[in-house]
Amino acid sequence: MYGVPGIPNDYLDRPADPFNDHEPVDSSAAAIAAQGLLRLGRYLAGRGQEEPGARYRQAGLSVLRTLLAEPYLSVSPGHQGLLLHAVYHRPRGWDHVPAGATTPRGESCMWGDYHLREAALYTQRLLQSAPYLTFFGPA
Repeated sequence: MYGVPGIPNDYLDRPADPFNDHEPVDSSAAAIAAQGLLRLGRYLAGRGQEEPGARYRQAGLSVLRTLLAEPYLSVSPGHQGLLLHAVYHRPRGWDHVPAGATTPRGESCMWGDYHLREAALYTQRLLQSAPYLTFFGPA
């Protein structure tokens, strides 16, 4: 059993809600985490640790599946970003807070878009058994 004192367990089983008025949801951090989980899963599996590798890979795919659908994926042709609900700089107040809301939401940032694309392309390469790309060329 898991738990956090004072928080019901069913609360922890809910998906993140980018429209909540308590705390912003940072989709750009989730995109970076998804990529890291996928890469860690591949690394562990490549060193004979198949079970933990599969768990990390599945976690990365679960996050990526969430980000590649509404309400995180922008479907508006007029929006200039891909990944909605990114947090740019909360301490400075540089994030867009819509009228009537108390937390930022609905905006994109370039690193969120970059890491979402990177995670999706990495997943495609894994599915196609394509070479692992590094900054110095395929490995």
